[in-house]
Amino acid sequence: MDLVAKILTLIINKRIMKHTAWILWLLLVCSSSYAQQAKVAMTGTPKGIYIDVNDLEMAKQGYLVLRKGAGDKEFLPIQHISALQSLETVRQRIKDLLFIFPESGNLSDSLSQGLWQAWEDPLKQQQYLTLQIPQIRIGFGLGLMDTTAVLGQNYSYKIIATDGSEYNATMTYNLPKVDFAAIKSIEVDPGEAYPILRFQSAITQAAPLFEIYRRVRGSGSDFRPVYSTRGLSGNSQNDSVIYYLQDTTALQSVRYEYYLIGKDLFGNQGTSSDTVTLQVGGFRNINRGFNVRTAAIDGGIKIYWEPLEQRYALQNILLYRSDNYDTNYRLLATVPVTDTLYVDQSVRAGKNYYYQLLMQGESAISFPTARVSGIATGIVNILPPTQVHAYMKGNLPTLEWQHVDSLNVAGFYIYRSFDANGELRQVSNFIPYQTKEQFYHYQDSSATIGDVISYYAIAAVSHTQSLSPLSEVVKLSIPKGQQVEIASPKQLRYLWMDKEKVSITWYDMDKIVNGVNYYNVYRKSKDEPAFPTSVFAKVETNEFVDTLRRAGVYDYAVQVVIDSTKTSALSSPIQVERILEKPLAPLKVRLYAVDDTRLLIQWDHSATAMKAYNIYRSSGKADPQLLKTILGDQFEYVDTELIKGNSYYYFVTSIDTNSIESDRSQEVFYSE
Repeated sequence: MDLVAKILTLIINKRIMKHTAWILWLLLVCSSSYAQQAKVAMTGTPKGIYIDVNDLEMAKQGYLVLRKGAGDKEFLPIQHISALQSLETVRQRIKDLLFIFPESGNLSDSLSQGLWQAWEDPLKQQQYLTLQIPQIRIGFGLGLMDTTAVLGQNYSYKIIATDGSEYNATMTYNLPKVDFAAIKSIEVDPGEAYPILRFQSAITQAAPLFEIYRRVRGSGSDFRPVYSTRGLSGNSQNDSVIYYLQDTTALQSVRYEYYLIGKDLFGNQGTSSDTVTLQVGGFRNINRGFNVRTAAIDGGIKIYWEPLEQRYALQNILLYRSDNYDTNYRLLATVPVTDTLYVDQSVRAGKNYYYQLLMQGESAISFPTARVSGIATGIVNILPPTQVHAYMKGNLPTLEWQHVDSLNVAGFYIYRSFDANGELRQVSNFIPYQTKEQFYHYQDSSATIGDVISYYAIAAVSHTQSLSPLSEVVKLSIPKGQQVEIASPKQLRYLWMDKEKVSITWYDMDKIVNGVNYYNVYRKSKDEPAFPTSVFAKVETNEFVDTLRRAGVYDYAVQVVIDSTKTSALSSPIQVERILEKPLAPLKVRLYAVDDTRLLIQWDHSATAMKAYNIYRSSGKADPQLLKTILGDQFEYVDTELIKGNSYYYFVTSIDTNSIESDRSQEVFYSE
């Protein structure tokens, strides 16, 4: 596993560092190939001088560190870094400086083992030269702390390797001012119980650590750090860092001033934010209600919502109702903040109502919740249609009836049977009630055979979908030779169920055509001039699921089959296009020089298993050429065909199990 990926799991401290692992990634992979650094570099920190020894061999073999101050006549030894022989040495070095660095702590066993395995891999050792985490560098002998230095004094250092080579460096011990990206406040909330503050910074040059300072406004006292619940994360666009504080030490009714200051991994302070002020308690934005729903119950409509988790500053829940979605909302009820439901009993069956909630605080009201609709569906007793007559009009059986209940009736359904003792089945769609109509008429276009006697009845439907008893049954003789053309399926639609399966649905013709046995489904490719005569599939319901593994455009049509012999014309065709999706390109392609003639290329694991990866390379202005194809379970490749003095460009592509190649990854560059 890549060392960088291991460090992403870094949890130096469970309180803070688990929230900053992704920020540390910025420090690790800010460049795709490591830069050559000076052998010895020094940085002032609040706890002393940090000395960086950027040499792997010295870290392995050990070295002696000597120092000469302004009043010293000669160099005196201050530390001896022993040879690095085991993981226990790494752990002990980190433990010895446990509280020197901010937010520090012991390494977990799994992370320690992963780091040690990477250290013992010759190809991955080079990555430690760019690993800018001081605790890790000290553990592996690539750095040390001089905690006895005095601020403002001049010091000279001499580092002697086991082979006798020396390195010299001097510095005046001062604390540097770190230049982080600008930090601004984006939320200042007095909170229901504790103040909440959020600050924002651009992700480029963002501070990996931070402190928040506070003082009582108007007191003239100094700002002091706040030790309370805090953390940081990225925003949804992943272009900013959000710093968070919940001040559990604040006192009610006191007005405070706050500001945030960024820190580097040594504890050096950098850019500070603007100063914000707030008064704790009461004066805040009230959170709105969540997940408001309705349900029809006996006697009314139930409105219910999620319990309010934060209700310390709330007084009531205000429930509003309207007959219109957009306007005229009126207060229906005021309920306690501990309630999670209310039953609206002043409703009319079958009528739509719209509801929304507002939370009332001590001095403010929340934004309204999303509006939800409800309809009462209580059982309504209604009378059946009367004065039902049946007769032939042209080639079609025709019904006529009457109903005078304009308040509770919403419409009608027609039922039919060709057997005097058979079951009456619904043959019509919903027929709306018209207040101006004295008589209703319906023509049965689904009666497809002649020389039979048909039996009809009608039921009224309420606004709550309650059915009346059936009307009287009337019979009609359909003369011999009377036939109606069988209607073709209509309203064809398709819906992708996954990347390969598509569901084709159409109107349930059994509702309008009597005696439907099954449906014939026909399929052809876009290039075929007509549908084949052979049936592609037979289905008994109004849905067909097809599996399309190959890319292309396909046409579908459906045919009704009655009595196993009579068929309708084909429906209007529907066109479905299957497009094979490209896999995602590999992410975070990076380069590490192994030596003058070898270059290690690495990239992140793909979210889904890949068949292979293609590595492409270009030298100068030449077009990219395929350098190597490797198996999908490998995520690195060593290029051993480098020519000194040449510059190279690399990119990688993924090949999925369908042999589809992705777009290019981000291009990376290497030059000596």
